[in-house]
Formats: sequence, structure tokens, C-alpha cells
Amino acid sequence: MPLLCPAPVPVTDRERGQLESLERQATCPQQLALRVRIILLAGDGVGVRPTADQLGISRSTVQGWRRRWVENPDASVAERLSDAPRSGTPPTFIAEQICTIIALACEAPQDSGRAITHWTQWEIADEAMKRGIVESISARSIGRFLKEADLKPHRSQYWLEAKPDAQFAEKCQDICETYRLAPARAAEGIKTASIDEMTGIQALERVAPTRPMTSGRVERREFEYKRHGTHTLIAEFDVATGKVTGRLGQTRTEADSTQFLAPMIAACSQCSPPSPLHLVMDNLNTHSSESVVRLVAESIGF
Repeated sequence: MPLLCPAPVPVTDRERGQLESLERQATCPQQLALRVRIILLAGDGVGVRPTADQLGISRSTVQGWRRRWVENPDASVAERLSDAPRSGTPPTFIAEQICTIIALACEAPQDSGRAITHWTQWEIADEAMKRGIVESISARSIGRFLKEADLKPHRSQYWLEAKPDAQFAEKCQDICETYRLAPARAAEGIKTASIDEMTGIQALERVAPTRPMTSGRVERREFEYKRHGTHTLIAEFDVATGKVTGRLGQTRTEADSTQFLAPMIAACSQCSPPSPLHLVMDNLNTHSSESVVRLVAESIGF
């Protein structure tokens, strides 16, 4: 009796290129890579039994994917090698229930009389059963619904609402013009500086010295450290030269701002003739405090 030959598996040059590219991808799942190898071997004319022996799988697996490839010639490579849709078990929750639970997660917990600031999965499940949305539901199911909707009710972040300012365009143009003219003004002996503060800088000391990089090992830094309080940095950026100077201290008060600005203003006042000084600062209250105003007034003899 003659041996039965398997049906040929046509693989075009374009499909082969897509299959080989898919197999080379580092992120290609092993299950998909195995199906790719089955079709590539089939395209080379390798039979069912040799393919199964070479890949270490059953003949029925080889036959199944060869059949899927031949029966869907118009589908893409990814569709022909993907799992067929399965009916699965009936859904436990209907779409209306899921939508209602998601809407519940978007409400404030306080509106439901709960003494919490943010929902947890367990709290949402408890509230859903309390309202009669579902008879029973687990926190894990709630987590799955929230993940599908890309909702994270347990998290929050700050944001700053822009305050309307009728003079915004004028102020923005003034600041941009100040930066643009800084190099030309510097050539005339006029200084332009940008000043800002950074608070809460931790002074940390590692309990052991850092070990340098060696062959085959990166630099290693001690994990544990000692705290030596926090410091505040008040820094000045010379717009024309790019030079940065600063002053470290324990606080950021009106007196600190005045003490930082005093030498800068005095240096410009002592020039002959006195040199103008352009300062760019934010709206921090210490920048327009009484001490700073008095300092500037005294420097110009007002």
C-alpha cells in the first residue's frame, strides 16, 4: 500500500520573509516561534513526522497548524498563527454591571459615607454588593475591571491650574527680551542674573566608602547612609556667562534673600558710574519683601 503524502503547504517569498523576521524577534513568544518553525519547515517540504521529531512535538500539533495555514490563505501571517477564538465559560457579570462598577470607582468614597480618601479594590467590591449592583464579587475581579478601563483610584497626583493673567503676554515678552539682550548688556558691563532657590536638600553621608569600578564590576555605592539634616540652596545664574554661584543655609527667609542679594547690588552700586542690574526671579514672597525693597532703595539713594 503506498504511503500517504501530506498536503503541500505553500509559503510565498513575502510570507517567508515575514515568518523569518518574526522568529528573529527577541520578544517573540516561544509558542508563536514554534508555530513559525512548523510553517517554515512545511514550506521547505519537510513532512509531518520529521517536523515533529525535529521540534520535539506531537504530529497532531504539526498537522493542526499546517491545516490552519492552508485553510486561511487570505489572512495575515499573524492571524494564521494566532489562537482561534474560544467560547470559554459564560461571563459572570454582564456589561451593565461592569459599567456601573467602573462608574462607582470614579465617585468619591465620601459620597458613599466611607471614611477613606481613595477607593481600594476591597472597598469597591463591598460597596457594589451593598448597592445591589452584584450579589457577590471579589476584589480581584474589581482589579481586573479597573485594569481594563485603565483606572487607578488608589493613586493621585497634584496639578496646578493656570491662573488667568491679563499681563501674561507682556511679562513673557519682557523676560524673553531680558534674556536676549543679556550678552549685549554684558559687553557694556551690565549684569543679568536669574535667581532661584531649592529647599530640602538632604545632607547624606554613606556609612562606608564607595568602591571603585573594576574589571567586570561596576562602581558600588553603600546603600545605608546617615542624615545630617537638610539645606537650602540660593543660586544665581549669570545669563551671559553661564556661571553659577550659590549660598547654602538652613532656611529660606526674607533675611536670607536680602543677604544673598546685598553683595550683588553693592557691587553694581560701587561702579562709576553705577551699573544697572537686571534680575529674573519668580513670585516668591521673599523676593519682594520689605527688606529687599529697602535694600534696593538704599542702593539707588531713594
